[in-house]
Amino acid sequence: MSAADLTAELPAGGVCFTDRADGNMSSVGGDDAASGAENRERLRGLLRLDGLARGYQVHGTRVLIASTRNDGRAQHKLESADGQATAARSLGAMVLAADCLPVALGAPRAVAMVHAGWRGLAGGVLEQGVATLRTLSDGQVHAVLGPCAGPCCYEVGAEVHEALGTSVTGKATIDLRAIARARLEAAGVAVVTTLGGCTICDERFFSYRREGSRAGRQAGIAWLS
Repeated sequence: MSAADLTAELPAGGVCFTDRADGNMSSVGGDDAASGAENRERLRGLLRLDGLARGYQVHGTRVLIASTRNDGRAQHKLESADGQATAARSLGAMVLAADCLPVALGAPRAVAMVHAGWRGLAGGVLEQGVATLRTLSDGQVHAVLGPCAGPCCYEVGAEVHEALGTSVTGKATIDLRAIARARLEAAGVAVVTTLGGCTICDERFFSYRREGSRAGRQAGIAWLS
């Protein structure tokens, strides 16, 4: 399982982000995808969870409420979604990423995990994640931002800056975590913390920008204790 610097506590649970040492968590993309299901199952066991809930990620804004495990289903049988929220204990809410930003959300009686690339951020996936979480629990919401492409390396075109409402100065880079923090705070999230570094220049992580189609996927998992 990931090192301690990639784990954190939520109000009533925890969050873990994996790295390359944990293996490729995808069953369909990157080197050794054939081991993806086995890697996820090993992680589930290490976290002592009864199951994992995930979706077919499409860089959208849909966040599902999960009550039972669905990992192990064929990819085409997963519902399209870029987030999972749950009030079920011992069920991990999971997303996969390889430069996009995984965001864990936690409240006193529920957790969520959201996959936020620039399209998702622009579309409001984080706000949707917070809103969905609040249908399951009242109280303060905390967020943990995981490893992603950093402002040191993540160069994008003008259309991305326009979509996100950011300005271009010097190299046309964006800071996904700074944008996410601002949007989460605007949505009323009380505490926002960050774990991990830049997936592009830190080779502990998979990076689609650096490795192309060979890149595996790391996971972000949130759960209720």
